[in-house]
Amino acid sequence: MRLLAFLGLAIITAACSTNPDKNITLSEKAYYDAAQKSLSYGNFDTASKHLEELESHYPVGAYTEQAKLDLIYARYKHLDYAGAMSAAERFIRLYPLNTQLDYAYYIRALASFDMDKDAFLRFIPLNTAHRDLTNSKAAFDYFKDLITRFPNSAYAPDAQQHMIFIRNQLAENELHAGRYYLKRKTYVSALNRARWVIENYPETPQSAEALAVVVYCYQKLDINDLAAQNYAILQKKHPDYVDAQGNVKVDLGAQNENRSWLNAATFNLVGSKNITKPVPQPNKVN
Repeated sequence: MRLLAFLGLAIITAACSTNPDKNITLSEKAYYDAAQKSLSYGNFDTASKHLEELESHYPVGAYTEQAKLDLIYARYKHLDYAGAMSAAERFIRLYPLNTQLDYAYYIRALASFDMDKDAFLRFIPLNTAHRDLTNSKAAFDYFKDLITRFPNSAYAPDAQQHMIFIRNQLAENELHAGRYYLKRKTYVSALNRARWVIENYPETPQSAEALAVVVYCYQKLDINDLAAQNYAILQKKHPDYVDAQGNVKVDLGAQNENRSWLNAATFNLVGSKNITKPVPQPNKVN
């Protein structure tokens, strides 16, 4: 009997630290404990598999709801952002009254935000705002949804910071395109991009440069009345974009992200800023 008990314990212990055996069905608690052990060791892929097995064998049980919440976290930490979003959306749909519903909204937004970060390109000096920001746009809406639904959530302040960051990225993305057109003397296209930044992202740091581009384009297009009106505003609010001779200063050269020499020399490894805080695990349901 002792030998059998020892063998049974060994099987459960192995299941806690390795991938679940499809041929062995554990108890609901054993799956959950195995997942928690994998999470504690940072083995998020294995944790996800244990949680998926728990859900498969015990779709309704004492750990089902918490397991679905933990699965969101495990997939996110495993960099399975699409999987984390899917798990979060399912949790939102199934448990609209859960006390940690805001956590699901938060991770859904965070996963969408991180989908625009290529794992390799994080280590080379490339401004992510100059790439496609489709997922960031969706993330902005997800963060906004979180703040609207849960204004007092513990995740609301971080969501607000992400929204500011994304807004600035979207403004930079538009202005980057404007600079491209400006260098090629396509002034109408550059003007449209710059005006879009001013009209839609007036509170971003890019709005000052966008106004300078607007003035410069109007001047080049000989639309003198609008050039004069906007020039007066630029000179008053952003005098740094007017040189000593009264000329508008715009960027007509190669674009470089404004980074420290240390950040550039280490390919973003040192001296870079990262607004994303460590992702918390969900609390346990009492």
